[in-house]
Amino acid sequence: MWATYNKREDTVPGDDAYVSRSEPLPTAVPAADRLVAIGDIHGDYHKAVRAFRLAGLTDEHGRWSGGSTVAVQVGDILDRGDHEIRTLIMLERLAREAEAAGGRLYLLNGNHETMNVMGDHRYATPGANLEVLGLSTWRDFCTLMKRRSGCPAPDGQLDPLQDRRNAAAHASSSPAAAQMARLRPYNWLRSRALRPGSEISRRFFAARPTVLQVGDNLFVHGGVLPAHVEYGLERINRETQSWLLGGPGAPARPPAFLLGGSAIVWARAFSASDEKRCDCETLQNVLESIPGARRMVVGHTIQTRGINSACESRVIRIDVGMSHGCGDFPVEVLEVLKDGQVRRLREHGPPVPVGPAPPRRSQHAPQQPSQHQHHQQPPQQGAVHAGKETRVGSVAAGAASTAA
Repeated sequence: MWATYNKREDTVPGDDAYVSRSEPLPTAVPAADRLVAIGDIHGDYHKAVRAFRLAGLTDEHGRWSGGSTVAVQVGDILDRGDHEIRTLIMLERLAREAEAAGGRLYLLNGNHETMNVMGDHRYATPGANLEVLGLSTWRDFCTLMKRRSGCPAPDGQLDPLQDRRNAAAHASSSPAAAQMARLRPYNWLRSRALRPGSEISRRFFAARPTVLQVGDNLFVHGGVLPAHVEYGLERINRETQSWLLGGPGAPARPPAFLLGGSAIVWARAFSASDEKRCDCETLQNVLESIPGARRMVVGHTIQTRGINSACESRVIRIDVGMSHGCGDFPVEVLEVLKDGQVRRLREHGPPVPVGPAPPRRSQHAPQQPSQHQHHQQPPQQGAVHAGKETRVGSVAAGAASTAA
């Protein structure tokens, strides 16, 4: 899998594949002639491949064919599916190919990325844990062989065997970590592989913004609220990256704006299927306070009736629950064209304009519960695995929950 980082697949990947991505993150980039947005993937590699092919971004060999198209994936690559590492690597390869072709692929962090870095692995599958175990074992083996060959260790790098012992000791001494280890096998290794400053966090997640404006489209996983704008979107990207990179001088705790139901990656104020439950007034105020912003594009909350809009098309919801672990719903992607057309692309059907969510066929028809809405609890400040929300105050201090 790591060989896909290289231009030639027959070459052996070197350590450059693991170099930390610490360059400044974009918060606003110019508009594109064609813009594509893809919702939550959740460890379903095959659905991700289909989504990119549906959008015309890849060819039959899985290589970038989107030319100058700009694409945004709104986060939640992790959890609920078995192919996390494989999907992360594919997306990184496509991002390189897109840039070389004159396009761009921007990848955002969602709440499941931040949860896992915090050590919350409740939604990891056994297959995903085995995948992380395989990657960790391979990297530890590479490091040990270098040490045995006399290569100097980078500053601050522990012996991998000692680092494993430390991680196991922490798992056995921490009640929260011990509980995670009982729930899923190898979770103490997962915590080690995904913690702040780990290779995965530095290489993948630290290179991704939390919020991104492309032309007049504001992309975020959960939702941007007034307190987030007041705090500063560039500051949110910068402080999240600093936490993910870890190391000396990095924050010891996750930023408060990533915690609780009103967190930027957790908020559902604009995601309710029933438009009457959407806070359209707040949405309008947020967009008017961000120069050039016309609409918000969000994931996080499964839309069982497909990609749709609300609040006079000021928000578009693109999480269609396509992952096998989230309902296995049909693949859809969002397309925004230069002439103002906003369409949803569907497999086995023509593109259709994005409009409000259609009414349900029957008020009494059984509704399939959304795993996102009914089974997830946002982590709280000071209690990563807390099950009930109690915090109040501003976003900077951990805002009170508005989650469904």
